This record gives sequence, C-alpha cells and structure tokens, in this order.
Amino acid sequence: MDIRKGQQLFDQRRAAGLMAEAGLDVIIASRRQNVAYLSGHFSLLYWEYPEVAHCLEKEDDGCEAPYYFAAVPQDPGTLPFVVAHYSRAGIWKGDCWIADVRECCDKPGKAGAVDRLVEAIEERGLGGGTIGVEMNHVPAGVLRELEPRLPEATFADATPTIWKMRMVKTDRELARQRQAYWIAERIYAEVFRALRERPGITVGEIRGMQMALAAEAGCPPIQFGYVFPQDGKTRFAWQTGHPGERIEQGDVVLLDIGLIHEGYITDFGRNAVLGRASQGVKDAYEKTLELRRAVASCVKPGVRACDVHRVGASFREKLGWERPNSLGHGLGIECHEPPLLMADDETVLEEGMTVVIELVTGVDGVYFLLEDAGLVTSAGWESLSSLSPDLVELE
Repeated sequence: MDIRKGQQLFDQRRAAGLMAEAGLDVIIASRRQNVAYLSGHFSLLYWEYPEVAHCLEKEDDGCEAPYYFAAVPQDPGTLPFVVAHYSRAGIWKGDCWIADVRECCDKPGKAGAVDRLVEAIEERGLGGGTIGVEMNHVPAGVLRELEPRLPEATFADATPTIWKMRMVKTDRELARQRQAYWIAERIYAEVFRALRERPGITVGEIRGMQMALAAEAGCPPIQFGYVFPQDGKTRFAWQTGHPGERIEQGDVVLLDIGLIHEGYITDFGRNAVLGRASQGVKDAYEKTLELRRAVASCVKPGVRACDVHRVGASFREKLGWERPNSLGHGLGIECHEPPLLMADDETVLEEGMTVVIELVTGVDGVYFLLEDAGLVTSAGWESLSSLSPDLVELE
C-alpha cells in the first residue's frame, strides 16, 4: 500500500484502552482533521485533485451535507467504517485501511448520512452502547436525528479521548514528521542562500520559493511561510512581510515554516541577519538560546506541561523578560495541538509525544522566533530538526 494513502496511523491497542477507560464502545469522528487521522486519508484537508472536499460547503449535486464520518469501535474485532457523500467516497475506496465505506446523500429520496450511520452502528450490535461523538463538531442536525433513532444508545463526548490518541505518536507518524522537518530544512538552506546572494530580494519572492520547493518535494501548498524583515526602527515584525517588500542589508529576518508532509505539519522558526548582527542582537539571541536549553531540559516523561511552563517562565523573568502566556505546544496533523506548555495545562508528558518549544523574544524592537518540534523520549526532549538553532549571519 502507498504510505501516503489511507494507512492506519494510530495504535489500535492503545486506542482500545483509552476508549475502555472513557467507557466508549465506538468513536465516530466528524471533525475533518479527526476523520483524516482515523482513516489515514488527508485529501479532506489538502488539495489533491480531484478530491476537493476541503473547500466544499455544498456537494457537487447540491447536497448540503459536506461532512464525513470515520468510526472506530473499541473492540478491535469489530470493523471500522466511513460514511461520505457518494461523490467523495472514492477518496477512501480501494486504498484505505478501512474497507467499509458507505455512500450517502441528504437530498430527498436518497440514503442520508444519518441513515448510513444508524445502519452501520446497528449492524455491529452497538445500538445499545455508548457512542462517542465530537460534541463541538458533530452537526447539530445529525445528532438530533441520531438520538431518537438509537433510543437505547448513550451519546458521550469523545473529544478528550481522540486528543489522547493523537498526542502520543506512532512510529509511522514520527517518520512523517521527521521527513517534514527534513524537507523544511532543505527549504531553509535555499532561503538563506537566496538572501545572501540576491540583495534586495522581496518577501514575495522568498514565499514563492518556499511554495515551489515544497511542491517539488511532493507536499501540498504550505500552510504558512512567514517572512518578516525588521530593523527595530521603522520596520517591525508582524507589521512587515508584504509581498513587494525588499529585504535589505542589516535586516533581521524572522522566518516560520508550516510545511505539510503526508498529513503532518512543521512549526519551525528561524532567524537570520543580512550582514553582521549588532552586539545587542547577539546578546539577546544568546539569552533566547539559554531559555531554549532551560525549557528543553524540563521536557521529559512524567512532567506536567504546566510545570515546564513554570520553569521556563521563571527563567524568562531572571533574564529580565516578562512571563509568557505560552512556551510551546503539541504538534501533529495540526499546528497547535495538546499538550500546551501553559500555566493551566496539567497534562502529564509521555514518551512519544511531539512537543514544540516556541520562544518569541526580542530587544530594542527586533524580535526572534526560535521554534522547533521535539520528541519526548526517556532521555528527555529530542529535536526533530538537525538545523542549528543559532542566529544565521549572512555575510
């Protein structure tokens, strides 16, 4: 099977344990990111002709049901299933680990999404069980119809369980994440070369280069590719970055790449100076590196996310900077996932989690974004990137 198409990504045994812990007999995902995750198919989220499901609010035949469902029972011996509009069901048929793909259409006279859901649930003997749905994302009309048609069932929120599944990555997921960062590193190398060799290059040209290189690597359009030239006097981060803006000698350039590889994204910030950095910029950046080391040293199994934040926030204060709202987050098929390195997140870190350390710091109007994803291992935090976190001076 092609690794890019419909591969089972999650650990089914671990998922069954989490579902049992939550008292769920089956999870039915309806949020597109989670349908993609459970089925292993990402055409719902990113352009892949002809599966343009990600940009549809109405199906080709006028059916106003542009939503999809992927269901995984707790019992590994009970078959999972997918429900999708008939014009999109081909996304899964033939190249998905889930073989039972049921077509629907909510137009009058057709078998609608609820019909197919009820049919599949009852065939599996789950009509009297506890059905986990995404309460914040299941269409209200669907839930309103399901409840009277499955009167013996109990409906519960599956959202926390799905996040627990997604937080700990399998080897298959990690392979995709590592490859995404490898591709992004190659893009950064080309960006730095262009900045050095082409004085006056525009922000738009850099962004276009990032898009082209991602496409050449087989990736869908990158989700974001920030380029902020700044001098701390008249040009500031988050106020620059217009396509026609030229990047000049002496600029400190803040960069961030959100590149997608086989469904998994990077959140990857670096900083470069055209020419030599001032001593003030160097000193501030060195403090940023110290902060990164302090935060990374705390990221290990058994530590709560809020405790990592507490240590990092205290270290920032010792450096003379204000306490941050956040110092990072989880990463997977979305840019920001739990756990969150924030004061109120008591999630206990586990081996196999991917945690981004995200540091925004600055001095005299010039800001840096130093951001890397790392795997939580028994030995601590292991960066997914081999690219040096040092400030890049382009002379």
